[in-house]
Amino acid sequence: MIKTIVIFLFSIFICINLNAGENEVISYSTLKYKIDFDKQNSQLKDSLNQEYNRVKKIAQILESNIMKNDIDLEVAKNLATVDIWTNKFMQNYKPTNSELLELYKLEKPRVVAKYELRNILVTYEENADRIINMLNSTQNKKETFIKYVRSVSNDVASKQNNGLTELVDENKLNPQIKEALKGKKEEDIVKINLKDLGTQIILIEKYIPEKDATFDEAKEALSNLAKRKALTKEIELLLK
Repeated sequence: MIKTIVIFLFSIFICINLNAGENEVISYSTLKYKIDFDKQNSQLKDSLNQEYNRVKKIAQILESNIMKNDIDLEVAKNLATVDIWTNKFMQNYKPTNSELLELYKLEKPRVVAKYELRNILVTYEENADRIINMLNSTQNKKETFIKYVRSVSNDVASKQNNGLTELVDENKLNPQIKEALKGKKEEDIVKINLKDLGTQIILIEKYIPEKDATFDEAKEALSNLAKRKALTKEIELLLK
């Protein structure tokens, strides 16, 4: 009877160790390769297990000998500890709806202006000026613009979509382009000289002005803000 209990306890101990080791490999797979260990085939799982065991063994040897009392290692550990804890806290913290509503009233979030643009890129500014004069003298500005995109534009990427770029937030635009678009409206044309690239001609296809954000529009940003505030509060509590 005693022998049976001992064997049973020993088997539990082995299972616990195996699970702990597997959890480490799961974490290793996520941190290093950004993959889900459980979704990999058995061959890749074995490879990851061997790789991690090798890394772990090398780390243990270094820590006990060559890297013992190494300042850089100690600092790296401190940074990693804080970073990992921060990421886990941000992932696990779930702000309540009432918390988000309170932030919404306090912050009064806005949706930034958005632009949908067509562009032509040419090598010389003189050519750009001639194209702009032609565009401004035609009634079918958009159709004529597309013809120039297909025939003369050096921007290969946007050329395949008739020079059209997807709707983009104003604050994500190149600062030079953002400045040139100030005060402009739909169907206006602007010219920008880009260093080492040439001259860009831009047609404003669509403009959506900045506006007050609805609660639903702001919810994701409010959630991130609530998490950052909660993190700051938690850190202050830790340091007390």
